Amino acid sequence: MKYRQVNAIKQEPVKAVLVAIQLLVLFVLSGCGSTPSNFCDVSIRQSDETIIIGHLVKDADGSEYGAILVRDGQILDIGATNDIKSKAPDASVFDCSSSYISPGLINPHEHPDWSGGFPDPMTRPVYSHRDQWRGVAGPEYYAVEFERVEEDVQKFWIEVRHLLSGTTTLAGSGGVAGLIKNAGGRPGDEARYFYLAEMETFPYGFNATEELRGLSCPLAATESRDPRSRFLELEDKPPYVPHIAEGTNCTAEIEGKFYLDYVSKNPGRRYSLIHGVGLSRSDVERLKTLDVTLIWSPRSNVVLYGTTVDIPNALRAGARIAISTDWSYSGSYNLLEEFRCAENIDNAQWDDHLSGSDYWRMATEHGAYSLGVEKLTGKLEQGLAADIMIFRKRTNDPFGDLVSSEVSDVIATFVDGELLSGYSGSFDLSKLPAQCSHRIGQHFICVDYAKDYSFSHEELLSSNKNAVPLFSPDRQASCE
Repeated sequence: MKYRQVNAIKQEPVKAVLVAIQLLVLFVLSGCGSTPSNFCDVSIRQSDETIIIGHLVKDADGSEYGAILVRDGQILDIGATNDIKSKAPDASVFDCSSSYISPGLINPHEHPDWSGGFPDPMTRPVYSHRDQWRGVAGPEYYAVEFERVEEDVQKFWIEVRHLLSGTTTLAGSGGVAGLIKNAGGRPGDEARYFYLAEMETFPYGFNATEELRGLSCPLAATESRDPRSRFLELEDKPPYVPHIAEGTNCTAEIEGKFYLDYVSKNPGRRYSLIHGVGLSRSDVERLKTLDVTLIWSPRSNVVLYGTTVDIPNALRAGARIAISTDWSYSGSYNLLEEFRCAENIDNAQWDDHLSGSDYWRMATEHGAYSLGVEKLTGKLEQGLAADIMIFRKRTNDPFGDLVSSEVSDVIATFVDGELLSGYSGSFDLSKLPAQCSHRIGQHFICVDYAKDYSFSHEELLSSNKNAVPLFSPDRQASCE
């Protein structure tokens, strides 16, 4: 900076003092020398209670400054900062007063076992059904190349990718223990997952085109068939979350009708529906009546099928919408990137019908509802899990800030009240717990490798040199 008065320092002592004061004031007002914006002051104590302070995003109305008291992984209380501090004077404190505090993001549709690679450059939005890009509908269709992730050290990297973007629950096959909460599983897998849910990829068989061949639209009621649920023998059936109507042709539409007919005949269980691109208008209108949540993956839909669900129409019909990433081969690398894709589609096709608070609700309370865990997580609410993301406050609009956020704007992610990751520039790292010493770029993760994993931090980095990046959308599928 240049100031005309600076030469006066050599001329008159009194003026020199005044100039120095002016310079100091300007220096402070410009932000130089002050505490960095969105900095978290941390005080770790030997306590089973934690207080998190900031601008709390509790509902779609905006934010309210306050504090959260956490004990045993749950939100014990929420209120004014002084009141919360008086209730727990010996608690550890994360004072993130200049940041937004939100429920952690819930991603109800990922494929951790199939999300370790980059998109096939030959992929084009030319398919009308999933069996075509999968390579089982005939040689006339180009089969997209993808491969399964086998090693835990690679699956861990995939979960870190989502964790750093504020995701606290990830639904799909695979996953590793001790990091993000996993939802999914098969009968007998209860111990591996925080939340048991039946994530069914192909409920109508591995070749629905063959199975449903010969049927035509519109359908008669007698043509309905049932999907193949593997949890029917359980007394308490977990949520059923299958891929349905994944395409744009008549087969996809038939799947949608069959599935909703099945839901209608089998009440007493939570149901969701992944993709739904081929749902007919009348079936979209059935979603609210049947209490079926539509789990939307806009980027993957556009990349493979050239279109996606008419979300404004679904919302007008009263449908509940959650948002998800699908996988790295055609979807977004994290939910922040999925927000941006959804916003691009909304602006280009729907005249900016959706708001930032819509995306936030899709990724929090609606994501929780789709997995049947809305009474356990998904909100900043007393009695729920302390699954929390802290992100950078740039304006007074938390939802606009969230939609425009990148990974570097996510200051910290807590799962069950435990700090698991954060942005190094927002903390005095010397004040953090010892397990938070593991650095990846400008971020840290808080894990005990020796206790919980069969690999070290160095092995994590070396084994994933060519993996999908944690912070960058490099080579991510386009959302045009």
